[in-house]
Amino acid sequence: MVPTWLEHADPHKVIQALIKVPHLDEQLSRMPVAEQTVRSRLQTLNELAWNTQGAAAEIARLSAQRCLYELNRLRLYWGDDPELYINERSCVLSQLHQLLEAPWEAWLEQRLPSEDLEVPDAASALIAWAERDRAPSPTPQSQWLADSMSIVGYRRLLEVSSLNGLVEASQLSRALGGAPTSVQATLSRIFVEEYGAGRLAKKHSTYFARMLEQQGLSTAPEAYFERVPWEVLGAINHAFYLAENKQQYLRFCGAFTYTETSTPAGFWGYAEATKRPGLSDGQNDFWALHVREDERHGAWMIEQVALPLLQQFPGRQRDVLRGYLQQREVENLAGRATYNACREAERGLS
Repeated sequence: MVPTWLEHADPHKVIQALIKVPHLDEQLSRMPVAEQTVRSRLQTLNELAWNTQGAAAEIARLSAQRCLYELNRLRLYWGDDPELYINERSCVLSQLHQLLEAPWEAWLEQRLPSEDLEVPDAASALIAWAERDRAPSPTPQSQWLADSMSIVGYRRLLEVSSLNGLVEASQLSRALGGAPTSVQATLSRIFVEEYGAGRLAKKHSTYFARMLEQQGLSTAPEAYFERVPWEVLGAINHAFYLAENKQQYLRFCGAFTYTETSTPAGFWGYAEATKRPGLSDGQNDFWALHVREDERHGAWMIEQVALPLLQQFPGRQRDVLRGYLQQREVENLAGRATYNACREAERGLS
């Protein structure tokens, strides 16, 4: 007899259903054919997503990233019924997670030329990269967001960004435990600031929720999941990969250095788009807050995290640099996808 969850044609729905199956590992131990069928479907999905190009590959990438996100989100608590986490330590789900994550990370790795890491002095290179990314010239995309995007595109921006904006810095929390160090102290300080120093009203996600409410949009964290492009999901999944694997700690710190350094420039177009129709005074909305605070956080990450780690681990300096450059690629992909989603909304295509 075929289990009901296997009847779904969409791999994402299969994963969603599997997560809720009581005593999943025990049940699948009695249904080896069903388990192998799931693995085979995901392997086929991976092959199409990460080894081909074209429209079919784009659809497969969206499905693969949605599947991976469903497994990653089990690492966080969402304020719901604890019974929904019955399989959070499932061996089967762990194996499926690896099956989905490995080819995506390999695809991402191929997009970073090894020669980009061949620098004579790692500290000088990182400082130069940060200067470049702190204040780049506006791109045609960011200029359009700032000058031309209408309220239709702005609403789509909020929908797409809400998956991250309402779960502020949660992956960072996964990298904070362990022995006390000055690096850990700086990361904790950033985390505390982004979490409003324990005051919900000051938490960055609360500022994002206000923007949603202003437009009559839902403030539920995953209300607009169906709107989120695969590249944005990929950025979230990559953050989970780095934060959850302590072997990747130096890459995580390099990646987070890029995020905090580049956010003021990356959010410039969004902040201007909010001011233009009078939706913000440019001081107290989510975008403006991030621009203001991350100018400080970016400096902390360079001076108090990345540079000390380069000095502490001279044989692993490439990990910090790799994390930084890879995060740049991930966020560029997500940024272009978000821009495209806003343009499509304006044209009435989605």
